[in-house]
Amino acid sequence: MSLTSHRTLILNSTFQPLSVVSFKRAISLIHNNKINVIKNSDIILRSENKEFFIPKVGILTYFVKAPFARRVALNRENIFIRDYYTCQYCGKTAESIDHIVPRSKGGLHEWSNVVACCKKCNLIKADKLLHQTHLNLKKAPANPKDNFWIKTIVGSNPDPSWKEYLISA
Repeated sequence: MSLTSHRTLILNSTFQPLSVVSFKRAISLIHNNKINVIKNSDIILRSENKEFFIPKVGILTYFVKAPFARRVALNRENIFIRDYYTCQYCGKTAESIDHIVPRSKGGLHEWSNVVACCKKCNLIKADKLLHQTHLNLKKAPANPKDNFWIKTIVGSNPDPSWKEYLISA
């Protein structure tokens, strides 16, 4: 893993995840006394007279009021992330997305009507309603919740040291 790929999870003073920043931004926040480090990596950056561990998790020294929950874009990649890259009809690896109620039949492009699916199931379902096929959903699709936005930034496998702070991610 290259040095530039290291990221730091920033928590509000209430331990609520707020952001994911580059290690350079995290060190700047430490230097300006805006965050305290909760967990460090084992990588050390050295300057002429200082040493810094690259932080993995930092907490703000003050409370930031987050006025609204982050909105997650409804796009192909985020649908795959939500559905764990798994076809919601057969359980195989997903390669496309499917509108449960086809758009041509009045279905909306919204989280509760879109699922990841494999090519075979997508061809079987085509432009039909679900009850017109032998396919069944493994689980009902839903809007992403809580800390899902972090998965959209760093992928399905965030840093393991973040796990206790991302309980519902």
